[in-house]
Amino acid sequence: METDTTPITGLVLHFRTPEKTLACLNSLQREGVCKAVVVDNSEDGGRSIAAMRDELGALRNAGLDVEVLNPGRNLGFAAGVNTGLAHLAAAQFCHVLLINSDARLAPGALDQMCLALQTAPVVAPRIAQGNQSPTSPFAYYDRLLGLITNSPAVMPLRYASGCCLLIHVNQARLPLFDQDFFFYGEDVMLGFTTEQNHLAERECPQAIAIHATSSSAQNGSIFYEYHINRSHWLLVRKLARNPLEQFMFVAARCITLPLRALVRSLRFRSLVAWRGLFEATTDVLRGRCRSFTPPSSTAS
Repeated sequence: METDTTPITGLVLHFRTPEKTLACLNSLQREGVCKAVVVDNSEDGGRSIAAMRDELGALRNAGLDVEVLNPGRNLGFAAGVNTGLAHLAAAQFCHVLLINSDARLAPGALDQMCLALQTAPVVAPRIAQGNQSPTSPFAYYDRLLGLITNSPAVMPLRYASGCCLLIHVNQARLPLFDQDFFFYGEDVMLGFTTEQNHLAERECPQAIAIHATSSSAQNGSIFYEYHINRSHWLLVRKLARNPLEQFMFVAARCITLPLRALVRSLRFRSLVAWRGLFEATTDVLRGRCRSFTPPSSTAS
């Protein structure tokens, strides 16, 4: 098998957590990545990027060319990634390593993922959260029930976590992610579209990415509850292949989403889950989306 000499560019979304973004970028530099594009989703006037100025300079001196894109507002995950891809498409021909700012590559991970990329358009490493053992990046979204499971259920859709993906240059084209999703659900949709196009996302068991536990959004916050529920309702329409399936999906979620809100309201002793469900349902029917303000301790 011939060696692939196509360059690899890192693509990282940043949200107000300089220390996590720097740890991520340092891991890319150690793995031999020569260029990284950081999309600043902080919506903080550039303050958190400015706090990294010296460290970014040191990374550039160490051989990692870091370029920061500042759209001036929080675009959300899907649109943020697509913005970075559009910039890369205009600048160079490269494979793209999409990685969360709160994740970092373990030593040797990128070499293994590059080997796997020769036989698949999208490659995902195993994910280690905190001190836990690495697990598969793949899960199953049940198209009927709207449940996420580790094994196939009623109408399963296999998809890879968007935490860390190495994307072949031929696949790294717009729109990679569906921008109707602000946060959550876009990775499920990517799994669906690759399946529809008869492509396959592949796991690379020899590679590991370390992902900070529950740092993407504060579990139980209105930001989390709203966007989780909104993504479930959007997936009803997008995953249904015919009107009968759409009717079934709506009916099933009229049961599963209120049950989810009930369980979470009891767990957190709060009505935020119900508020998130109500406002997400209302906004989907009206065709709008509110971003809310993510908790300041999170990374997008």
